[in-house]
Amino acid sequence: MKNTIRNLSKKDDLYRVITETVPDMITVWDMRLRLIYANPSVEHLLGYTEAELMSVFDNTGRSGLERIIAPGSLDAFLAETGQWMKECLQRSDAERNVPAEIEMIRKDGSTVWTEIKTSFLTDGNGQQSGFIAIARDISKRKENREVLEKSEERYRNILESIEEGYFELDLAGNFTFFNDALCRMTGYSPAELLGMSNRRYTSPETAQQLSETFRQIHAGGNPAQMNGYEVIRKNGGIRIHDMSASLILDASGNPVGFRGVARDVTEHEQRERQLKESYDNLQHMLEETVRTLAFTVEIRDPYTAGHQRRVAQLADAISREMKLPEVEAIGIRMAALIHDVGKVQIPGEILNKPGPLSINEMDLIKTHPEVGSSILKEIQFPWPIAEIILQHHGRLDGSGYPKGIDEEKMCIGAKILAVADVVEAMVSHRPYRSAMGFDKAIEEISNNKGTLYDSAVVDVCLSLLTEGTFQFE
Repeated sequence: MKNTIRNLSKKDDLYRVITETVPDMITVWDMRLRLIYANPSVEHLLGYTEAELMSVFDNTGRSGLERIIAPGSLDAFLAETGQWMKECLQRSDAERNVPAEIEMIRKDGSTVWTEIKTSFLTDGNGQQSGFIAIARDISKRKENREVLEKSEERYRNILESIEEGYFELDLAGNFTFFNDALCRMTGYSPAELLGMSNRRYTSPETAQQLSETFRQIHAGGNPAQMNGYEVIRKNGGIRIHDMSASLILDASGNPVGFRGVARDVTEHEQRERQLKESYDNLQHMLEETVRTLAFTVEIRDPYTAGHQRRVAQLADAISREMKLPEVEAIGIRMAALIHDVGKVQIPGEILNKPGPLSINEMDLIKTHPEVGSSILKEIQFPWPIAEIILQHHGRLDGSGYPKGIDEEKMCIGAKILAVADVVEAMVSHRPYRSAMGFDKAIEEISNNKGTLYDSAVVDVCLSLLTEGTFQFE
C-alpha cells in the first residue's frame, strides 16, 4: 500500500513538473466554464498570473471570456464549445480533438492567436465533470500563413489577369491546371479542358511535334519552346500559338509533370505575313526600277549591253561566297546592275568610240560614278546603292577615281564591285579592243591583290573562277 502511495506521489510530482514547465498554457474548467486551474505559462502567453486569471473568472458565464477572447473569436468559440459539449459522446476521438484557432486578449490589451485543443474530464462515475484546454501560441505560424495566402492570392490574380494561357500537365500530357485565358484561347470550358490531351485540339502532326518537345524537356530537364503551331478551337477555328514549357519536380527532385505558357500569335503572324508581302512587293518594285535604269544605259551603249548584268552576277556570287547578310548581298547586286548609270550624260560617240580616248574624253568618262551617285542618292533605297556606285572605281591605294577614295573610305560593296567590274571588262569585247580573256583578268587581280583590290574579295573571286563554280550567263 505504501509503495502504491509512493508511486502515485511520484507520478503526481512528475505530472506537476510537466504541467508547470511546458510552454503551452494549460487550463482546467468545470462544466459551467469556471476556471479551476491555470499553469504558469498563462503569464507568458496572456500576461496574467494564475491568481489574476482566476479573478477574471470570479463570475461565470460570458463576462470572463469577453476579457480574454477577442470579439471576432468569442461567438465562434462559444458556439463551437456548446456544440462540442452536446455532441461529444457522438463524436469520434479524431473529431473531438480537432484544434480551434482563437484570438485571445492579453493583459496589456494586445492580442495573440492561439491553437486550442480541449478534452473532457470525468469523475469517478464516468460522468463529465469539466474539461482541460491546452493553448499554444501560433501567431508566427498564422502570420506566415497569411503572408503565404496573400502571395498565393496575388499570383492567382496575376494568372487570371494575364492574356497568356498558363497550364500544367501530368507526364502523360493531360491538363491538370490552367488559367481562364487558356480556356478563352481554346474555346473549351474548364470542365472540358481538365484532363484533356493536346491530341484533342491539334492535328496529328502538331500533336506529334508537341509530344516530342515535352519528351526533350523530360529527358534533358531544360526548358524548351515551340513556335507557330496550329491549335484547333472547339468551334473548329484555327489559331496560331507559341509555347514555352519546363519540367515540374516534386520535393525529391523527381519529374511529375510540365508547366508552361501559351500565347496566341495569330494576329501577329498575319501582320508579319502582310509586312513581308508588302516588303517583297516594294523590293520587287525597286528591283524593277533598277532594271529599267540598267536598260536605259544599255540601249545607249550597245557595246556594253549586258556588262552591268554580268558584273551583277559575279558580284552576287562573291557576296554570297563571303557569307554576307542577305540584305547586304541584295543591295550589292542592285548597285552592280546600275553601276554605270552615270554614263547617260556622256555622249554616245565617246562611249562607242572605236579608238583610244583622249585625256579630256577619259576625264569625262571618269565623271560617271559621281553622276550616277547624284542621280540615285535621292531615291530611298533600303541599300547604300549611291555610295557603292560612287566608290566602285576606287582603289585601295587611292589611285582610282573619284580622287580621295581609298581603302579606309571604300565600303565592302564597292570593293566587291571593283573586282567584279575589272574581271568582266577584261573578258569582254570593247569598241577599242578585243576581249583579253580570263587568264589576263586573273593575272590582273592576283598581281594587284592588297594594293589595288581587297585581298579577301580577290581570294573569293579567284576561287570562283579557277574552280569552275562560276560562269557568266
